[in-house]
Amino acid sequence: MGSEIVNGDNGFEKILNTAMGIAETWNEKTNSWLRENHITLTQFKAIILLSEKENQTLSQLSNGLSRTRCTMTGLVDRLEDKGLVRRKRSSKDRRLVYVSLTDKGRELAVELMDKVVPEISRIGESIMGRLTDSEVMALYSALGKLSTGIGEIQTRNIASD
Repeated sequence: MGSEIVNGDNGFEKILNTAMGIAETWNEKTNSWLRENHITLTQFKAIILLSEKENQTLSQLSNGLSRTRCTMTGLVDRLEDKGLVRRKRSSKDRRLVYVSLTDKGRELAVELMDKVVPEISRIGESIMGRLTDSEVMALYSALGKLSTGIGEIQTRNIASD
């Protein structure tokens, strides 16, 4: 990728199209695992996060998944409907709601950790093995800047509503 992408009018579009292509391919691969367990990618991440640290508040989950708090409420609602998590209000501070895995949720987490996570790691290593350490760091930095920019746009849009 030369300066024509960096300096051209359609540089963002090319980067966006490439990122979307990667995401679509990744989603196709992971969706078969997720369909088998009737969960979404975000639900998968939440289950793994809760298996690593039980009794997280909605805010902690929100931070861990980089999602808004109101998004987390709906996510936890759906996981609760599936019998995978339960909520418990803090006895000390009624505003705090803790989320933890049920026995069914823990069983699914173990299954996902045994079967899916190693496969995701294998694929990730295969893909990332194409990049040097400095390319990985540059990509990570650049994506962080783009993510920050998107976050600022979202914040401005919310503020103007």
